[in-house]
Amino acid sequence: MNAAADYQPPLAAYFQELETRYGDQFSFDRLSDEELLTLERLGRDAIERDRKVSAVEKANLKPLLTLVEMQRRKRGLEAGQTH
Repeated sequence: MNAAADYQPPLAAYFQELETRYGDQFSFDRLSDEELLTLERLGRDAIERDRKVSAVEKANLKPLLTLVEMQRRKRGLEAGQTH
């Protein structure tokens, strides 16, 4: 197998962790502030800095950041803020 094909960005690993934790009950409303901000940070890293994430994957991740930002505003959290 190709090492590039086996690459899993930290965002994907974190999503797996959240899916394991929440299962079918996963929703942005259920995430803690810390989990939400971690998701945002890893999403931005994947889009802006991770050279192993393809352009198509980066484009597909942009709606994730929009959803996270909406949830952050709903909670009154600033980017990078932790409680």
